[in-house]
Amino acid sequence: MDAKKQRLLDAAKRMVADKLSDNDVVGSLKDIGLSEEEAHSLLEKAKGSSTPEGSSKKPSAEHRKEQPSSSGNEFWSSSYDEFFGRRDASPASSQAMISGILGAERASTSGRGSFEATNKSSGDWRIKESAMLQKRSGKVVFREVLPVRVSDFDKLIGRSGLKRGDTILLSGGAGTGKTTFGMQSIYNGALNGEKGLYITLEETASKIKENMMENFNWDLEKMEEEQNLAIIKIDPLTIARAVEAMLTKERGGLYIEFEEFDLPFQFDLPFKPDRVVVDSLSALSIAFMENEQGYRQYLRHLFETLERFNSCNLVFGETEQSPRTYSRSGIEEFLADGVVVFYNIQIHNTRQRALEILKLRSSSHVRKITPYTITDHGFEIYINQEIFREEE
Repeated sequence: MDAKKQRLLDAAKRMVADKLSDNDVVGSLKDIGLSEEEAHSLLEKAKGSSTPEGSSKKPSAEHRKEQPSSSGNEFWSSSYDEFFGRRDASPASSQAMISGILGAERASTSGRGSFEATNKSSGDWRIKESAMLQKRSGKVVFREVLPVRVSDFDKLIGRSGLKRGDTILLSGGAGTGKTTFGMQSIYNGALNGEKGLYITLEETASKIKENMMENFNWDLEKMEEEQNLAIIKIDPLTIARAVEAMLTKERGGLYIEFEEFDLPFQFDLPFKPDRVVVDSLSALSIAFMENEQGYRQYLRHLFETLERFNSCNLVFGETEQSPRTYSRSGIEEFLADGVVVFYNIQIHNTRQRALEILKLRSSSHVRKITPYTITDHGFEIYINQEIFREEE
């Protein structure tokens, strides 16, 4: 069995072990592109197989009692509530985290088919700010929708934006514009009163600010001074080493709650962000090169933490120029609420950029490959054009 199929089987085994219903397991597998037949076949294999690789038994009560105080370790020096100056929230349970990751509570998939991204009365979909309110109906919470604010990207989404708490994987090769897309969303959001946090695991903050000012005239320095934006640089090796230290303590008999692990979110900010960008998971995976188990565990924690922020979150992943797989480990697209793929397609002796919304749990969306360019103003997305044209 090749590596990709093994990763899919391992994920299916975990869902079965966590007692998800057959429909939930099949639905999650279909969300990442498997056919109905393939999903059912994988489910049957998972039911007939042993415990997936990498899973572990629950720690004993005695181990829990031996949990050390977090005050003496710099990596556990703050909690999510302290990060935003709040103390009224409590961390989600491990079961809730796993259920959220694997799609047990995913949004209705009734809108799987294509939709027409036009409105007969107005000519196109328009963002309705007045509708962006959080509503409650019994036990169901209808989350606020925030527009992405990158060219016409929101017109590709039925709800004209992303729901708070959703994390979207932006996957593409080098030079496809992932950093530009993420920063354009944060920049335009800040112009509309929405706070943005950009976490970089590769480039320095000063280099990002310089490039954005020179290429697009986006004054990120000014936005930082106005406390509408924060750009934070952190070494991914710091995260990898801290996770390894934590796992070593677990193997030594000390149980440590992953919710107490805050990197890269241990910084005090003057605001609670409406948007968070993490650039990139590829840099993080390289730092975990010798510790795949630690990388998988940390990814789950990272996505769970982003969900609790109640922000719209974009995380980047590096792939080939015309990818068939959308992340390095194969688990990222399972964890994400949506996957957007950026292509750099070779046509004769030139390349043309295009994007595709491959998966989006919270809304229907246009199902086609849409061309875009990167201009002096950032992304320009051409929703009414086709990527391939016949030669004249």
